[in-house]
Amino acid sequence: MSSGRSSRDPVEHSPLLAASSPAGLYVASLDGRLVDCNDALAGLLGYASRDEALASIELTLGGCVAGGAGSKPPSTTAIESFLTRRDGSTVRVMRTEALAEARGARVVVGAMVDLSMSRSSAERRHELSEGLRQAQKMEAVGRLAGGIAHDYNNLLAIILNYTSLVMEELDEQSPVQKDLAEIKRAAQRAASLTKQLLTVSRRGLAQPVVLDLRDVVRGMDGALRAALGGAIELAIALGPSSCRVLADAGQLEQVVMNLALNARDAMEAGGRLSIEARAVRVGAAGGLHDAHPAIPPGRYARLAVSDTGTGMSDDVRTRAFEPFFTTKPRGKGTGLGLATVYGIVKQWRGHIELASQPGEGTRVEIYLPVSARPASARRARASLAAPRGALGGTVLVTDDEGAVVALASRILSQHGYTTLTARGPREALRVCEEQRGGIDLLLTDVLMPEMSGKELAERLVKQRPEMRVLLMSGYTGDALGAGAPAAAVLEKPFTAESLLRAVRKALGGPA
Repeated sequence: MSSGRSSRDPVEHSPLLAASSPAGLYVASLDGRLVDCNDALAGLLGYASRDEALASIELTLGGCVAGGAGSKPPSTTAIESFLTRRDGSTVRVMRTEALAEARGARVVVGAMVDLSMSRSSAERRHELSEGLRQAQKMEAVGRLAGGIAHDYNNLLAIILNYTSLVMEELDEQSPVQKDLAEIKRAAQRAASLTKQLLTVSRRGLAQPVVLDLRDVVRGMDGALRAALGGAIELAIALGPSSCRVLADAGQLEQVVMNLALNARDAMEAGGRLSIEARAVRVGAAGGLHDAHPAIPPGRYARLAVSDTGTGMSDDVRTRAFEPFFTTKPRGKGTGLGLATVYGIVKQWRGHIELASQPGEGTRVEIYLPVSARPASARRARASLAAPRGALGGTVLVTDDEGAVVALASRILSQHGYTTLTARGPREALRVCEEQRGGIDLLLTDVLMPEMSGKELAERLVKQRPEMRVLLMSGYTGDALGAGAPAAAVLEKPFTAESLLRAVRKALGGPA
């Protein structure tokens, strides 16, 4: 053999490295650095040629599965895994590797086969069928959650606020204060659970803005490290291109945090959590579309979260997004973490996929449609400070739940407002017609049996164009549509502070 032969000659390293092979063949160091390959592997990685792939100083294949200081050749290993391509997309591959000796050094000789291209039409039909089944299941849960949320939030508003009113009337040293505080905490937990259920079912209130997914991930770096603890290494990778999406900023933060916490719980002994946000294109054929046939072709912002944890069995993986399904001990989880992620992603017309095997960790990929609009300024979080003094004025309070009407009227009257009350839309129309003086604000529930709050507002504003509108609801259903409502919305169950703040703002005062 000529001493002038290149050390990257495929024939020297292995006779299997034939240019005509349809499989991606390669030689790599034990830490995954590419030493040699054929054109098929270069194409699989997203490079135009073998030479271009070998010239890339950033290219690695990840930790080679056959490597290890204590391994002795011949040791052959085959696993199914995901390979990251040059453009950041991933492809499912079958990876077979064996240890070999080359010039006194130990190397890995391997082959990769693109499984996304070899899947049968039956497998693809099964995947699409599973996606449809999951969507139908979530829709059923959504209908159930929506059916109870309206009345449930009314009851919680009554419990929370009347408990607060009683606590204010009692002496601070009264032994009853502790009992009332426990009732209030329980009601607040119930309100949080209801809100989660509505998020799961895509029926909760949201504030959509155009934002860059990379900014969301970047801004959570500190919070994520604090939540993960010192035993877990966090690696964040952000793509070079903008990832503008239309979504609720708080909900996207919840998606990232829920996935991170789920990964943390799967790595009790420590490990590595990788979070990546980048823009990708799903083509009409080939590449990402073959790997993810349920995703329509187009441009997406992809959030990928992967861990080195315990992984999931097939049974657990297929049920991972089900509400209330959890593998954690009783009292350690609600089973709503991943279900909430699923609901948020679907609310913004996105797609979510999960890959996991026992002992091999978990990878979740989320695809959100890229927005052509420029990024909006991030909305400031609502202030938690005490509401300022009332502006005064006349407020017409309408709800089909009489106790909610009485509660809101009492709070507003105690803070300087004149209130008119109506139990339901028909009574509100009558009160408005009989009222000789002005009405500054209509405070109305969204979902009522005779007509929606939005329909009521449209009718009354025609009679009184100067009247402002404040809607209140914890569950909107289809009453407000998918976009942001024209009128302000007070979320139920409300507190005295949130009610007064919303009314003041609706009347034109500072929040």
